[in-house]
Amino acid sequence: MGKLKKTLIFATAIFFSCLKKSNDKLNFTDEPDNKLTSLTEIIIEKTWAQQPNGYVYPIDIEVPESIEPIEGFPICVLLHSNGSNGRRIINQFSSVLDDHILIAPTGYLNSWNICDERSNAPDLEMVDELVNTLSNYSNINLNKIRILGSSNGAGLANNIFIQNENPNIDIICAVVSHLNIPQYHDNNFYKYSTVTNPMSAFCGYEEITNPISSRKYLSISNINDPTIPYLGGNSKVGLDFLNAEDAIFYIAKNQGFTGEKLPPEGSALGNPIIFEYSYLSGDVVHIKGNAMHSINPSQLDYLRTFFQNK
Repeated sequence: MGKLKKTLIFATAIFFSCLKKSNDKLNFTDEPDNKLTSLTEIIIEKTWAQQPNGYVYPIDIEVPESIEPIEGFPICVLLHSNGSNGRRIINQFSSVLDDHILIAPTGYLNSWNICDERSNAPDLEMVDELVNTLSNYSNINLNKIRILGSSNGAGLANNIFIQNENPNIDIICAVVSHLNIPQYHDNNFYKYSTVTNPMSAFCGYEEITNPISSRKYLSISNINDPTIPYLGGNSKVGLDFLNAEDAIFYIAKNQGFTGEKLPPEGSALGNPIIFEYSYLSGDVVHIKGNAMHSINPSQLDYLRTFFQNK
């Protein structure tokens, strides 16, 4: 009888031990997976002189319905043009970057602070915080965080290229706004120290900086753009610009190119025809088109392929 009692006690102990292990495993696998979804709410609030009580950036998100890649989805932060918003630029690029998670903040007063815009917001701080926040989500490929800006948003994208040092941002794409003179002058890239100042010679961009050299870069501009002068000079947005082909050459040199500037003819591609200026085996590229202050199907196709192949 004593032996039977000991056997029952031993068996009971094994049973509860196995049950505990089973429950531990169940609890582990049932822990919620923190995935970014189209309904996720990301709150980023900044304060500055125009908004001393704080401004929360509206942020729109669109996650592909396709199966999540093993390494997670690449993600593209979209920066809208002046007067637009995050939802509108997602609608513009959702069919082009359909394999990316798209995340699009809306700037204060629907603009981004480059120099003489209505907004003086700390937009660079916002983007930096947004990119850092992405590490909280399990369905993102943190090695493929991309920035795409259009027009005023391209000005901010170029400031991110110049000033942001996060190595997880692997591609910068500037659509219909290349480097302006405050961002690059006297053979150097510049950033503003504290705030932009449209009354100063270079709008407050007075601190020399050296962008990190690990990024791919795509610039898309148009020879007949009535807003941003392709050949450089004065613009309708209150800034002077570089020649677009000079701008991509300076960026290529920053990223390690040591050769001569490419000839102005470029390489003809597509229909409608576009012209490619490719440096560093296609890692730094400028595309010239004829779509005014917009982007044509050939340019969109090139953009899609550039993002997919990098």
